[in-house]
Amino acid sequence: MDNKVYVLGGAQTDFERNWSKEGKNVIALLKEIVSDALQEVKLNYEDIKRLNLQNRVSCFVGNFIAEEYIQQGHLGALLTEVNPAFYGVPSARYEAACASSSVALDAAITKINAGEYDLAIVVGWELMKTVDSRTCGDILGRAAFYETEGRDIDFPFPKLFGKLADKTIERYRLDETQYMNALAKISEINYSNAKRNPNAQTRK
Repeated sequence: MDNKVYVLGGAQTDFERNWSKEGKNVIALLKEIVSDALQEVKLNYEDIKRLNLQNRVSCFVGNFIAEEYIQQGHLGALLTEVNPAFYGVPSARYEAACASSSVALDAAITKINAGEYDLAIVVGWELMKTVDSRTCGDILGRAAFYETEGRDIDFPFPKLFGKLADKTIERYRLDETQYMNALAKISEINYSNAKRNPNAQTRK
């Protein structure tokens, strides 16, 4: 038995775009990206209907906190707004803070490996430019324990990661300069990767 699972292809929106300023909502985003992804892998909505009749397709949505950014939950069901082909297709949302989409992909791989489906559609998204920077930082603070680590703290994430760095240096008795240089190198690599991605927010 071949238990390999293959990623057939995919699509990515331009992270520099501001969907709210364009007057577009999450449905517009999903319609665009799902259509682009299906075209990339040479499938169409009729294929989704056919596979659904055979109970061989499902959807996996990765998202952290749409309830705060766009006041929307039950995200798997939103795909029915993309196209009627998704009516009746099993779909669920997976949340693990910054790893939400990775968890959705892992769940899809598991289901295919188990023989439950032949095709899994994985959609990872977050609309964060719906609020100002300070509010956005506060919302992201909910990825920590909000009551003690996020509430009433301006931009909690940079502060939490700074504390984590301090604790790591202290616990493992690291050379602070070497450790900070290593973090700087990671940042350099990240920006270098972004410049090679035509859809990255920091490509310029």
